[in-house]
Amino acid sequence: MLALKQLIKPTCAVRSAAIAVVGGGVHCRPFGRHPKNYPPPQRPDVEVPSVKDLTGHIVKTPKVYNWIRQPFQHDPSDDKETARRKRQLYVFQRTLPAPVPSAVLHGSHTTLGPENTFRRWWIADASEKNLGRLAQDIAHVIMGKHKPIYDKSLVLGDFVVVVNAEKVRMTGKKRTQKKYTHHTGFIGNLKHTPVERLLERKPIEVIRRAVHGMLPKNKLRDERLKLLRLFAGPAHPHTAEVLDPLPEFKREIRSPWVPPRAEIKPKESRIEIFTMDGKPMPELVNNLGDQISEEEAQRMVDEGNVTIRDESLNAAAQKVEMPKVDWDWEKK
Repeated sequence: MLALKQLIKPTCAVRSAAIAVVGGGVHCRPFGRHPKNYPPPQRPDVEVPSVKDLTGHIVKTPKVYNWIRQPFQHDPSDDKETARRKRQLYVFQRTLPAPVPSAVLHGSHTTLGPENTFRRWWIADASEKNLGRLAQDIAHVIMGKHKPIYDKSLVLGDFVVVVNAEKVRMTGKKRTQKKYTHHTGFIGNLKHTPVERLLERKPIEVIRRAVHGMLPKNKLRDERLKLLRLFAGPAHPHTAEVLDPLPEFKREIRSPWVPPRAEIKPKESRIEIFTMDGKPMPELVNNLGDQISEEEAQRMVDEGNVTIRDESLNAAAQKVEMPKVDWDWEKK
């Protein structure tokens, strides 16, 4: 009977069980299952310090492997409350992506310092917002595409805090018809979860899955998802951070280390007059390509907003006022 059960188990699960018996440290999870060593969801009622205070002392960018496997600093002399607080900070630190105090961009080989790679904090309210549009904006920010230092091989995005995830809106009949599907790895165990049931039990999982599907499918996806902080209600523990509202249009996000460009003044509307046999030949089109009326063209001529292609007439136009032009010269 035991041999039959082992045959039914997936190959990866059997190999992981064999490794556990031998005593190896390699982890091989079954197909379709989530790792059980992931930290639990963040509690909104437990205040956490600023990420800069936790990771500000790091000078060299650590490997993700070493960052995740940091040992818990246990001190036997600590009392129960101190040990509990240290444990909360340790669990919170495990939910953070590896800090990037310095980086080198691929292609341009530009070296970035901590003043360029620091991560800002944005906050978004999911109340009455479409799930797809909200997930698209979040994925854009946590990937870092709104920054001039975007590199697809580095995790240089910003943190995004999403509140009121339980009030997110779905268009059409998605709330009643959409289903999430996953396989446990065992024969015949294809599971279907309606999105309506998932919104009742774990509303933050709906937004997380939407953002998860919009990120590139590579090893950096899990690290980028750590920049997303989801909370079902309006409360969140990141009060120590400077939270800016997430704008609807990402072009409005300006990098704090790049000075804003000078505003480009709109081009002045002018009209061009060509000459034919020494007589003006007007056109009812300005330099911007817009069609204008005869009254507006005559007003532009009276104000001097006119360009004459003939140099002799152009020199004369600077001294003598332009006469009234006959705009119906083609008809005559």
